[in-house]
Amino acid sequence: MNGFGHKFAALAIVLGTVAMVGCGSDGKPAAGSADALATSDTATKADTGSTDITQGPQLAADRPILLWSDGQALAQNAPHVPKDFVLPDQTVCAKDAGRQYIGEIFSHGINNIQVDWHWAPVVSGPDAKHPTVDQPEYNLAGTVTHYSESDDDVLADHAFGLDTNADVKLDNDFGYLGHSHEDEGGDGAIHAELEKNIFPRQALGMVPAMGDRTLMRGVWVLDCGHPPYGTEMHPPSFVAYARPTSPTVTEAMLVFAPYRSSLLFTSDLQLATKLDDSARFSDIGTSSFPHALIAAVMKALSTKADYVTAHALMVANRFETMNLSVCAPLPRPEGAKLAASWRLTARSGVTLTATSDEAQGCVHFTATMDSTYKPLPLVWADAAWSWEQLSKSASGQLGASVDVRQEVVKIAQKLGFDANSPALQADHPPRIDAYPEIKLPAGADQDSPTAIQSGANDQPFPFYGKAKVGWQ
Repeated sequence: MNGFGHKFAALAIVLGTVAMVGCGSDGKPAAGSADALATSDTATKADTGSTDITQGPQLAADRPILLWSDGQALAQNAPHVPKDFVLPDQTVCAKDAGRQYIGEIFSHGINNIQVDWHWAPVVSGPDAKHPTVDQPEYNLAGTVTHYSESDDDVLADHAFGLDTNADVKLDNDFGYLGHSHEDEGGDGAIHAELEKNIFPRQALGMVPAMGDRTLMRGVWVLDCGHPPYGTEMHPPSFVAYARPTSPTVTEAMLVFAPYRSSLLFTSDLQLATKLDDSARFSDIGTSSFPHALIAAVMKALSTKADYVTAHALMVANRFETMNLSVCAPLPRPEGAKLAASWRLTARSGVTLTATSDEAQGCVHFTATMDSTYKPLPLVWADAAWSWEQLSKSASGQLGASVDVRQEVVKIAQKLGFDANSPALQADHPPRIDAYPEIKLPAGADQDSPTAIQSGANDQPFPFYGKAKVGWQ
């Protein structure tokens, strides 16, 4: 790096530390009513994808209200679990396992970066140079022990906004995935984070809560921002939550998120949302965020740009076949019959089926995605990340109050840069990729009248929906 490069890089140090019941109005049965629960008895197979059966996947007699229906979920995980796995390798974050994402720039200098990834894959993708691209995804099942929604995140690498956070006590079969921090459950538990704007929990009428059953599928990572590094599913691409709303009725929601960040960044806006272009990951201007941040600062000051910015390379999520069951609570009341309803929506290329199982008191769902699936194009959007927000994040990360903009100005002056550069002014905050909340149509929170809608290509989610399964 030449002299000017060192100056620009040094200037990025301070900035880098922050990147851190009855009828509804339409006359149809309202959700939760006895009539709504019974709709599957009269709906046609063509409308619902449903067939009444006397024998389905054989579930344990004490089966929970939400579960993977067969051994396929574990079988899909198995090829991607390291041989003789006991604990995740902390060095996937950094050779020095005490380093902190972005914060290490402040403590160790610009020429000694080890933590490239905020969330480093426990098992990398096939290209060692780009381990976050095509990294394997894992299935899990468990019970929510804590749920919250963040009011502060490193927004530069959160393209869909602040996170929702769930701590999950894993079922024994999936316990090997769980090595979280003690305040997130410790061994046998995992922390899961999914950005608010891509998780329509309120539109589906079911914000997760302690005690919910959950199934998830997503990337298995170590959070490199908090040494010692704990395991997370960050982000899950698929989530299902279920809870008993009465002693005899289970309510569930299912949603598959359409996009996620590759955690690779570029200054070339045209590459950010080019979802079908794998060559962009190897572009000369593509790098992990710490390096992209340095490059962005250098570019802003050398070109007298109005602000510092870098863009996340977004990717479209895809999935292998998933088989899961939503079941009525146990025990079954004497003489009770199964009553179930569901409303699911899917894009073309995704097939959903639902099968009622009277004998076991469940509805079995299968989701498949084929080669014809095409994601809805993602329209780029950005927003200012105010200096005040930057300072709040930096202060929280460093454990001390810091005014980021003033620190950047001081370093600029010390290194001979023009402190009046537009990108350093109070009214010129950095800009970050910031995609708006994905809206669902009215009625997305309804589980009746029972139906599966396919070819819903005006919305981005591969699929989403609600189900209600109970006894009557």
